[in-house]
Amino acid sequence: MMRKLAVLAAALALTSCATGPTIRSDFDPSVNFTKLHTYTWVFTTPPAGMNPLLFERVQASIDRSLAARGFTKAEPGDFAVAFTLGRRDRVEVTNWGGYGGFYGGWGWGRHSWGWAPVYSRVDARTVTDGTLAIDMFDTGTKHPIWHGTATQQINPRNLPDQAAIDRAIDEIIAKFPPQQ
Repeated sequence: MMRKLAVLAAALALTSCATGPTIRSDFDPSVNFTKLHTYTWVFTTPPAGMNPLLFERVQASIDRSLAARGFTKAEPGDFAVAFTLGRRDRVEVTNWGGYGGFYGGWGWGRHSWGWAPVYSRVDARTVTDGTLAIDMFDTGTKHPIWHGTATQQINPRNLPDQAAIDRAIDEIIAKFPPQQ
């Protein structure tokens, strides 16, 4: 019994470890990114319903990250930047299989001592994934040229702290400009 509890505690500890966000990016291969040096913002005010303080934090972090990569803000810029924040709930199901994930079939069976009947344990829980998407557009044509996202499991009751915002944005912007 103690061994089962120790295995369960270890499994819970491993699944609760914070991992970094999943970073993805895509780009238009026909764009010559070496000619891009300045940028402007598509939106200068937060969209309706968005926390204006969070909007300013994310925008300032993107400005800082782009400046660190050598880009400067200008009107008009070579490219325009926009971002969106979103979250989505999903159901995560874990099937522990026979014996609930542990070896433990030996015990009192239906009529005698020996192998116990197999049972299956399934756990379901709702988790929330938060996504930050950064988009770059050609200012002349208004066509998208680059898209980057960071997705991570979040607690919807807590706003992310500035360090978490900066880390996610730095990881996304590290993929811009793309290596062609």
